[in-house]
Amino acid sequence: MLGYAVGFLSVAAALLVARLQFNLQAAPVSLFLCAIMFTAWVGGLRSGVLAAVLSLLSFKYYFVTPFHSLALDSTEIPRLVVFTLAAGFVLAITAAQKRSEEKLRKTARELQTNIDDLNRTQQELHKAQAELAHMTRLTTMGELTASIAHEVNQPLTAVVNNANACISLLDPAPPRPGEGGPNGVSNLEDIREALGEIRDDAERASAVVGRVRQLAKRTPVEKSLLDLKDVINDVMALARYESATRRVTIRTDLSQDLPSVLGDRVQLQQVLLNLVMNGMDAMDTIEESQRVLVIGGRREARDGSSGALLRVQDAGIGFKPQEMDRLFEAFYTTKPNGMGMGLAISRSIIEAHAGRLWPQPNPGPGATFFINLPAAPERPGESGTDITKS
Repeated sequence: MLGYAVGFLSVAAALLVARLQFNLQAAPVSLFLCAIMFTAWVGGLRSGVLAAVLSLLSFKYYFVTPFHSLALDSTEIPRLVVFTLAAGFVLAITAAQKRSEEKLRKTARELQTNIDDLNRTQQELHKAQAELAHMTRLTTMGELTASIAHEVNQPLTAVVNNANACISLLDPAPPRPGEGGPNGVSNLEDIREALGEIRDDAERASAVVGRVRQLAKRTPVEKSLLDLKDVINDVMALARYESATRRVTIRTDLSQDLPSVLGDRVQLQQVLLNLVMNGMDAMDTIEESQRVLVIGGRREARDGSSGALLRVQDAGIGFKPQEMDRLFEAFYTTKPNGMGMGLAISRSIIEAHAGRLWPQPNPGPGATFFINLPAAPERPGESGTDITKS
């Protein structure tokens, strides 16, 4: 109804103006065509048809002889036919443009809906990846349960022993020959030394628990300035007892100019710990004297930018060339009890840090996994090795 009202008012306005400008011969035709175009654009095809019919009738009644009559004069028929064709052409063009605009708007709405759906899907995917990464960390921590228990139990045992020693030293027994003062006051130095050892062992146990909690808890990704040497040292501390149990020697080969990176400490620890555990698994069946795992790191320049190149190199059974393409597939594993998610998650973490993770067979036995990470931008006046690290 609104479209029809627009058509009626547009033709009425065109007629009014045309009557006022009757001395201009082309004015009525142009005005009526404008009214048809405007109506079709605003109200659609049906409203445009109504405007075209009203315009034709008005044009015939007021501007074609005989005036003020709908009777036809044969000499004016061509003029009416031309007007009708022009009105139909304008109506068709305007309606087509209107349909195109509506389709474009519909496409834009659908595109926006698809973008919103894609954003939601990406958010859900990121959430699922974070949950999967957390579960993978927990699985790795489960494999290290015995090692972690030993790492915590050892300093706690020392704490208990030193505490018992302090209690014994505080026992009011007669002083031994050569000791000065009543009640064994000279034992204070021994007590002070024992209490210092208690403090050191308690801090050691607390550090182990802190590392475990850091890896086990579910936290959002937080990128900060990291010293990769600290990250590697934390991983070695977590894997220390496990490597001793398996008779694996872990060595480091870290250059002094190893750059800092911007990254999530927990996630990078997870990647390195997974590679270290895989390397130790690969060396289970070889002679103990050959079980050497190397964690290396150096500065690397690529494409004009600086980066850090880490490597985890084992001397194990290696992998076949046809296996290289499948190593990072989800649920693909060569371990009897493996999930097949460790390397897939590790690659996604490294790629989220704008880096690369790839394997390479060694010239001799075993394989090496390389990690390339972009170096953190240097602050003005600072060198790559003097940046304050978190």
